[in-house]
Amino acid sequence: MNTLRLGIVGLLLLAAPVCIAQTRLPSSVQAEDDPEEPQGIQMIVTWRPPDEPLQVDGLQAVGQRVFFRKMGEAQWRLGPVVPLDATTAPVGGLKPWPWPRWEIGVSLEYQIPGAAGEMLTVMGRPSTIAPLPEAIVGPVRPVGAWFKPEYTAVLVLGVLVCAIVLITLYTTRGRAEQVYIRPIAGLEAVNDAIGRATEMGKPIVYVSGLSGIGDIATIAAMLILGHLSRRSAAYETEILVPCQDPLVMTTEREIVRQAYTEAGKPDAYKPDNIFYVTDSQFGYVAAVDGLMMREKPAAAFYMGYFFAEALILAETGNQTGAIQIAGTDADTQLPFFITACDYTLMGEELYAASAYLSRQPLLVAQLRGQDIAKVIISAVMIAGVIAATYAVLTTGAAADLANAFVQWFMTE
Repeated sequence: MNTLRLGIVGLLLLAAPVCIAQTRLPSSVQAEDDPEEPQGIQMIVTWRPPDEPLQVDGLQAVGQRVFFRKMGEAQWRLGPVVPLDATTAPVGGLKPWPWPRWEIGVSLEYQIPGAAGEMLTVMGRPSTIAPLPEAIVGPVRPVGAWFKPEYTAVLVLGVLVCAIVLITLYTTRGRAEQVYIRPIAGLEAVNDAIGRATEMGKPIVYVSGLSGIGDIATIAAMLILGHLSRRSAAYETEILVPCQDPLVMTTEREIVRQAYTEAGKPDAYKPDNIFYVTDSQFGYVAAVDGLMMREKPAAAFYMGYFFAEALILAETGNQTGAIQIAGTDADTQLPFFITACDYTLMGEELYAASAYLSRQPLLVAQLRGQDIAKVIISAVMIAGVIAATYAVLTTGAAADLANAFVQWFMTE
């Protein structure tokens, strides 16, 4: 009996398009961009529903199905199912870029009534019949917003910061040495650490963190490595750089090689001193600790982003008697470095280190421009707090103006 029923169902599905074509189907399909969806991934579809519920050769219509596909695709993608009397539905999951064109259609969703009145599905789900050509609209596409008005303040501040950096770069050109940078004790001790290693005839160990090459802390650490390499090359002091990331190792090898070339001693460059260890966190730490216990370096530098291994590295370096200078923007690891190291660069001091040590005009201009931008942003924040307080405590036109100022700088 079940086999016979399935056979009848199959014949009904094959005959369904012919039967459906003789009945009232969804028609007059239209699709427009959803104005309340700024990303441009959704459209609103409208159509005329069937005039009356349909019963076609044992198939009972239970809803209307929306379909969509890219122009040129053969396979329809299933959209939402809505009631028989619905006239509109949103279709999401579309992409506005790079300007694809979509076809959208509407058809009917069918089920087979069971003998006891329950609804039986075809092949485990309602039978879905693709829309007929007269119920398809296209090509259409959603439209994404180019700009979100609520981020106007972010745009203004971003343009302002970029303008300040460019102006500072122009004004500091040729006089980078005269620009005042606040003394940082940890950076003042860098040359002393290199001199101590040279006098003792011992190497320097440099660890550039455990983050990848795309991390800003790693980039700052590699800039500092360039300065150390130039100074150590001038004194012919060996510098050991164990790496946790292959890309970081390759980049740091090139940085050190360039530093030795600029120092006029390319033959003294040893690429094997910059080597890859492992990408395992504690396996890497164990290898670096073993290296420090064997080599007894005179100075150890920990620059970059660190995790739970920070205290292990610093304690081991402390046991070897090395001068230790650390720098990180990982605030959770700063207490360990402050406790176990001689000097610690905290937060943005790590980013300022390359400009502080090298005095390159580009880096100094960026540092100065960023500081000016921070002062302006801080002033705007203070003004916003004052305006918000004033708007709450008073009324009138001035209070409305203060409230508008606060609202303009509020973003999602």
